[in-house]
Amino acid sequence: MRKIKLFAILTVMLTMLISVNAFAAVYDGEPGLIEITGGIDMESEYESTFDDTRTITGRAERGSVIVIEVYVEDDNNGLSVAETKEIKVGVSGYFSTSVDLYEGENYIVITNEGEDARIAAVIKRKSEEIKARLERGEYSTDSAMAPFIPFSVD
Repeated sequence: MRKIKLFAILTVMLTMLISVNAFAAVYDGEPGLIEITGGIDMESEYESTFDDTRTITGRAERGSVIVIEVYVEDDNNGLSVAETKEIKVGVSGYFSTSVDLYEGENYIVITNEGEDARIAAVIKRKSEEIKARLERGEYSTDSAMAPFIPFSVD
């Protein structure tokens, strides 16, 4: 019984030690480099969501300032800045912040302070009306949003 307790304590200590070391890694990347680690799918042309916020995480040179801007279409069919966030990257080299998403297309532009690194993405926020229709099982087959008629395959 004593060996089992000792083994359990050592396992917990080893697990905590490994996870702390993995999280506390310092990023010493190239100056001006921004790497997105979460919140934006860099492989897609755009993303669709019903969420009204998105948390964007990434890595950059420690001490640098990351600027995240959300652009939306205005009344004149142009783009205007809906939100701007500035984040100072800490010693770890990681940053994280939440941005608001507006109904329609949200153009997210992430730059560093000197604007020598730039990342852009599009997130399309769908309306609550579309979400409600999907939850009720209504699917669009034309502009009239006719309900979907399920069938069974034997």
